Amino acid sequence: MNPKMIRSLKAFTRTVELNSMSAAANELHMTVSAISQQLQRLEKDNDVALFHRNTRSLSLTEAGRVFYQSCLDMLTIASKNQEKWDQLSNQPQGEIKIIAPVGFGGGLLSEPLKQLQQEFANVRFQLHMTDDPIDLIKAGADLAIRIGPLADSSLYARHLVNWRMIPCIAANHPAAKQSIKSFQDLPTDCFIGHRSNSSELALPPPKILLNNMQTVVQLTLDSVGYALLPEPEVKHHIESGHLLRLLPHWEGSPYSVHAVLPIKDNVPTKTERTVEVLSHFFHRL
Repeated sequence: MNPKMIRSLKAFTRTVELNSMSAAANELHMTVSAISQQLQRLEKDNDVALFHRNTRSLSLTEAGRVFYQSCLDMLTIASKNQEKWDQLSNQPQGEIKIIAPVGFGGGLLSEPLKQLQQEFANVRFQLHMTDDPIDLIKAGADLAIRIGPLADSSLYARHLVNWRMIPCIAANHPAAKQSIKSFQDLPTDCFIGHRSNSSELALPPPKILLNNMQTVVQLTLDSVGYALLPEPEVKHHIESGHLLRLLPHWEGSPYSVHAVLPIKDNVPTKTERTVEVLSHFFHRL
């Protein structure tokens, strides 16, 4: 399919899915004016109105709804054709969009991305860092890195690694100077919980509960309290002496890391390779 036509179809489908020309423009690295021109060209070429327009919102016409489904089919075919071409030419191209937890931006993705950039000279990488659940299909993502139990059965998960969760406290926290042989020896009112470990049976109810592991790490470093932290994310803080590991023989529930894909079959080579590189690197940690 003509690359210009693919660009127009993507502009249309992402405008529909995001319900915003400006959001589509931002994601596709285009101007709002360029998006508008693409949509107008599609309407002119097909001699139909695709949107009901007013000053506040866009909504699809009946013809627009039919055309949207056709666009999805055409983009799927184009993607499969591109994948076959990539396999023949051994030169994957295009973009891969990854959604990952905020804490992974602290260095956990640096080495994998270096390796993937070297392997895929013609592939661009787009990262969306968030701890909030996001609809992969609506976001147009190729894969997401997710932590803990996976509730969405419509997605396809690849297990990457299990990391140990280790109890830590700041070296300058008053409780760090005490003899601590069990969680009962720690103050009951200073446990900082993350939603992935707040139900750990050995621990008291969290005084502070967060959905962002990077913030849990920072609060622990700032002597707000103690917390269960993923070992790879805090190993350097322990080595530097800023954090102390508590109860070194304690074993809690693992920190399970998955790569989640929006499709099960015909996964593009670049996505499969990204999952492989992430898994290999995370196991090394």
